[in-house]
Amino acid sequence: MATVTVTTLEGSIVESAHQRTPVSRTASVAHRSVTSRDISTPSPAASPLSSRPRKGASADDESRMPPTCSLATVLYFSVLCGVNLVIVIPTADDYSHRLGGDELFGGLMIGAVPLLAMFGIGLNQFLLRRGLSLKSVLLLMSIGTVLGNVLYAVAGLTSSRWTLLAARCVIGLCSGFNLPSMYIGLTVGMRRRSEVTFYFSALNTLGYALGPALAAVLEVFVKSVHVNNLILDSDTAPGWFMAILYLLFMAQVLLVFEDLPVELTGSEPLGKNVATDERPPMIATCAAFLDLCISSAVLTTAEVYVVNVGQHYWGWSVFTSALFLAALMLCASMSNLVVGRLTRRFMKSDRTGLLIGSVLGCAACAPLFHFDLHAVSAQASLLSVGLVLVLSLVGLIRAFALAASSKLAPASLKSSMNSWAFVFMTLGRGAGAVIGSVLSPLSFAPVVLGMLVVTVLASIASHS
Repeated sequence: MATVTVTTLEGSIVESAHQRTPVSRTASVAHRSVTSRDISTPSPAASPLSSRPRKGASADDESRMPPTCSLATVLYFSVLCGVNLVIVIPTADDYSHRLGGDELFGGLMIGAVPLLAMFGIGLNQFLLRRGLSLKSVLLLMSIGTVLGNVLYAVAGLTSSRWTLLAARCVIGLCSGFNLPSMYIGLTVGMRRRSEVTFYFSALNTLGYALGPALAAVLEVFVKSVHVNNLILDSDTAPGWFMAILYLLFMAQVLLVFEDLPVELTGSEPLGKNVATDERPPMIATCAAFLDLCISSAVLTTAEVYVVNVGQHYWGWSVFTSALFLAALMLCASMSNLVVGRLTRRFMKSDRTGLLIGSVLGCAACAPLFHFDLHAVSAQASLLSVGLVLVLSLVGLIRAFALAASSKLAPASLKSSMNSWAFVFMTLGRGAGAVIGSVLSPLSFAPVVLGMLVVTVLASIASHS
């Protein structure tokens, strides 16, 4: 009589004796539990990353983290994405007018990056499903971004505003906005995901602070070396600078980034070949997507409006308006970092965090209203207080909504859910750039308040 030993995932051993008799029920169940979980022998580097969340997962699996260098690389990529979007905001209006555009065209030029990023998300997901690794997609997107920034820098040679728009469209198509969040959703355990998502949101916002600051520094540098031609001036310098940064990032990816298994990143599109009971809850998912869209729209609206009001209403230079915007975004990013540490201890529900952030955001709009102050210093001070509060809370809303959308999806849909989340985020970013370019001090506060009221309604709906 032979003895068959079956080892389950939890490490228990079940023995059954058989010769001509069937395998016992206990051994059969244990064997099915092993085969149904698809135990494979991955490489040591991929092993900790390829474990997907499942019912009854261990505490170690819930708290898993990817390699530090790889996580740092994708978080740095989120900083680059933020910088690349906003570094042209202080000079976009001037560059647009120089090539025959107007204020609205300048706003469209800024919004082209997030709007085309929606199609870029579909492009990189297509490449991942076709078998390309995440590392290869990161490199391909970076190459495209380098080419787009070079085209932006040489647009003055063509004397056509449409070259500017085409360059920004190429940058948006190759931006890869969704890749850092997708990596976090696939590699970070449920227990640490909200915390890491806050870090991602804070660093992305830090990129929005660095962009205007770098634009100001580049303007001072170009003027100090007395260079001002069609190839290099304060308008074209951001394009050359970002091309160099992305080339350096490609070297970093090649040297330190540990790739994920292709089977983990090449998931099916949302809703395809998925059982009905595996689909995420519809109302909560739609509420999270709407929160992401609105919070992104508020963020870009504020960025573009601050530069416009500084240059057109207060008479500030590109340098002064850029530093003002950079200081506001830096304060907001630091606030997100602090909240990221606190949320791990005190906030147990993402939906509750969304509702609290939305209500506080509406209250924070009070200083944004036009109080007919005559001194520019008084107007700037009041606007600064209101925007720091609003932008900090918008970052809170975005981080909670992003974490919630990731947790709502089953393991088989995490990549696709992440893609849809960033489609709505980029849609909000693109719309916000256009809205911000046409707002005045009288209309800014009511528009922002109205958008935040929508997030309150969405958060309430998600609780029902």
